[in-house]
Amino acid sequence: MTAENTADATSAPETPSVPRPSGAVPKPGPRPGPKPGPPKPAVPRQASAAKPTPAKPGKPAPAAPRLTLIPATEENVFDVADDAVDALLEAGTEPGSILVLTTGGAHPWQQHEETFGAAQYWRQYDEGKDVFYASLPASRPLRRAAVVVVVNGFADPDDAGQILTAALTAGASVTVCGDIERVRALTGVA
Repeated sequence: MTAENTADATSAPETPSVPRPSGAVPKPGPRPGPKPGPPKPAVPRQASAAKPTPAKPGKPAPAAPRLTLIPATEENVFDVADDAVDALLEAGTEPGSILVLTTGGAHPWQQHEETFGAAQYWRQYDEGKDVFYASLPASRPLRRAAVVVVVNGFADPDDAGQILTAALTAGASVTVCGDIERVRALTGVA
């Protein structure tokens, strides 16, 4: 046997131990933590003339919508919009997350749904299970995650800019189908 293994082979098995200074008995209690390092330099701040205002509790400000512009003529605007809805569905967007808004006359599907009465028509919107079609201006606020705007004329050309601006903020993702130059002129969208 070597000097380091002088224990009697018949004694109880040994557990590994940590060498201790002679006479030192560990005491329970808090252990010292890591030593603090040198202080970190302060990050310079830019001065501003205006005082920051505290955030108001409630809903966060909505982010700017993701905007897609698809050119269409008066003759094919409904077909182009229907293709945009199909593309959203194929990409995995839930039907109840899609809103189709027309700026002029009603979409043919909206006309069909309205034949069942106003209560049933609006119940479909409230349930949020299927694509919903509505004309602007609407009798109530409309919002869904994905919005397809069909620019198919305006009942009152003086309100065209307001109607389009409202439509452009009705969802997180907005696809506009129609005369893109007119949309840009009315809304300032680049």
